[in-house]
Amino acid sequence: MVKSPTETRAAVARGAFAGVTAGLVLTLMMTVMSAAGGKDVWYGIKGAAAPFFGERAMQPGFDLAPVLLGLASHLAISATWGMLFAVLIHGASRLATNVAGVLWGLVVWIGMYYVVLPIVGLSSMQDDAPVGRAIAFHLIFSAAMTGAYVLYARLFGKRLGSSGRHLNRSAHAV
Repeated sequence: MVKSPTETRAAVARGAFAGVTAGLVLTLMMTVMSAAGGKDVWYGIKGAAAPFFGERAMQPGFDLAPVLLGLASHLAISATWGMLFAVLIHGASRLATNVAGVLWGLVVWIGMYYVVLPIVGLSSMQDDAPVGRAIAFHLIFSAAMTGAYVLYARLFGKRLGSSGRHLNRSAHAV
């Protein structure tokens, strides 16, 4: 867990990066799967815009406004899940981070499937994503998020230790 405002900022940035990366991976995967199955490739992207556009977002085919807002909403939600993860896991060992990442996928699935979708009036989307597939998608999301979280330190430096100091490649550098 974070222990200072500096660590909070570092964790939030790292988590946002990890969440957006995972959101993009999931969006790409859903789009490819829809295309391979001969289904509307825009459905998954526009779905996140349904609370704002209603039935318009659920219509087949491309519609610029719901696509853009849906993608932005999906990535904002993904970033939020990533930031929550990062704040909670900050300073943990690589092993603990990886185990927590897998478990986080289940937290995200439960949160999205049983809390967020019903709150925003999209319970019907549960019918489009059977439980097994929804769990699998969220585990893929968490794997991509965890990978991006770990990769962040290599891409942007090691200023993510529990003290906020630069870390070397010790067991604490995740």
